[in-house]
Amino acid sequence: MLINIVDVGAPNTHAAKNGRSYQSIEVTYKNDQGQVANKKLMSFSNPSVFNHIKDLTKGATLNVSTTKDANGYWQWTGIGGDETAPTSETKPATGGRVTGSNYETKEERAARQILIVRQSSLSSAVDLLGPGKSVEDVIATAKQFEEYVFGQAEDVSIGDEVIL
Repeated sequence: MLINIVDVGAPNTHAAKNGRSYQSIEVTYKNDQGQVANKKLMSFSNPSVFNHIKDLTKGATLNVSTTKDANGYWQWTGIGGDETAPTSETKPATGGRVTGSNYETKEERAARQILIVRQSSLSSAVDLLGPGKSVEDVIATAKQFEEYVFGQAEDVSIGDEVIL
């Protein structure tokens, strides 16, 4: 799994029940789908991975091998090739849209909202008119609902009867 390091916490030392001590470290990373996740690593579970990770800095990219343990948890078992450290040419983002983001733009959100209102209007028109009405009647009524929601109409009517 190819990951990009977002943050590596400071190692914490803990005392085990047997009197020995161990360290843990919290790693925040982006996986290959761009999702941010956290992983808590223990010094005793895989010392080579732990020692490698604790020296990394923000922005490093590396290939991590994972396997599921007997308890059903994914463990990092190795660090593979494709490692890159952040370069001095890396520039912090400056306002605006984040590069590589999966978030919708303002225009995409507005278009989605229109589709939601249309879908809701169609459903409401079917509920109001009941079964047996033509598609044209349902769509015409749904358009009235849509215009009313967006402030383009004063009221909604069917024939001479005003319903909103």
